[in-house]
Amino acid sequence: MGKNKSNSLIVSLKRCALLVVAVLCSGPLAAQSGLYVPSAKPVRDMQKALTNPEAFYLLLSGPEGATAYSEDDLDLLDSAYGIAFSLDNPMLYTMTIEGYGGADENLTKQRVDAVYRYFAMRSHAQFPIRYARNPIHCSCQGDTTEVLRFEVPVSTAVYRYAELPETRRLLNKSVDLKGSVLITFRNNPDECVGSARGCYVPREDSTVYGYYASLLLSKGSVYAVENTKDTCPGGLQIKIDDYLDYKYIMERYRLIPHRKQILVQAGFIVVHCQLPVALDSCSEVQKDSIFVRIPVTQEQLDAKLKFFAKVRTSRGMEYKQLPTRKVPGKGVLALQAPVNVTQLDTIYLGKRIQDKEVSKYFYEVSSPTEAASFAIGDRFYVASRPGKDGQPELKKPLKQLFRIIPDQEEDTTPVKTITPKGEEIIEE
Repeated sequence: MGKNKSNSLIVSLKRCALLVVAVLCSGPLAAQSGLYVPSAKPVRDMQKALTNPEAFYLLLSGPEGATAYSEDDLDLLDSAYGIAFSLDNPMLYTMTIEGYGGADENLTKQRVDAVYRYFAMRSHAQFPIRYARNPIHCSCQGDTTEVLRFEVPVSTAVYRYAELPETRRLLNKSVDLKGSVLITFRNNPDECVGSARGCYVPREDSTVYGYYASLLLSKGSVYAVENTKDTCPGGLQIKIDDYLDYKYIMERYRLIPHRKQILVQAGFIVVHCQLPVALDSCSEVQKDSIFVRIPVTQEQLDAKLKFFAKVRTSRGMEYKQLPTRKVPGKGVLALQAPVNVTQLDTIYLGKRIQDKEVSKYFYEVSSPTEAASFAIGDRFYVASRPGKDGQPELKKPLKQLFRIIPDQEEDTTPVKTITPKGEEIIEE
């Protein structure tokens, strides 16, 4: 429909600048095609005023009874399209197309529809489509930019000029709208991008429960993109398997993995998570916005039990001690620690000890072939030995680290109120 000319935007801007100055100096002016900006004062530099404006107008005025637009009108349409649909313009415009005609409303509607078809055809679609750069903040990539593709919100209206009040007959209180079509472009990111303006996984604060352990996921703690119209990926599932029974651990005892430190294991939690993003590709440091909690005994508190989660270092993956805290509550003793989305894998419970303390916790054996044996340096150890009753026999410091409760006293009621505030930190 439109024919581009290399100088059309410059020509249109010059024409518009003359119009605005003339209108403001000489009073109301009959409708004349051109580009306008909302202004109560003379616009001295129209080209500057139309550089990414918050709002601007395109006024098309033609002979009475005409439905086709002239070549000059098409130049103006091209110029308006070049401003409003530019990839470099950060404004996100809605459009309003209004016809101000006479008694023949069908004629006015044809002119309005012709403008709509122009912008749709320029978008190669049945409706106007905009591509725009949009600055966003992603929990994985940090501050970045996405290219949005969205249907431009457009509203149309047809008015009988003679029936309008005086205040509705003028543009900028100075240009008569009689016999014209007015296209208004107004920056409205919320309507263009969407009311949510973000994607958050999970969509709200939630808690996942295992048999003993529970996991608090703050809104967006797994994945978040702020200031976007993208829909959230579906199918996120998180499940917890906790292994805190000391008999199970004794049968296959291993220390918590670490290259240098001796980390005594007292159980572990496995978090199964279907993540919507490949974590190895994240350039942003992930926030500790997820909290893991377990019920504990007083003996475990006295033994200074801690959580350990994996961290990626230049040397590979290691386990790091987390800031473990005692959570206040009635009737249930609990420990809690923060983790981030990269640590939703295996989380250990245990304690760091010195070389000289090894014999206080473990039994030394002569051969690595003994069941459940492990090496510390050039020596071999086991965590337990069969007792007289056939049950695993542990040394007292190690036994204190495990959840050992008579069956009749067991309480697995989950504590539903999980908060990172108000806990008592467990010191070494």
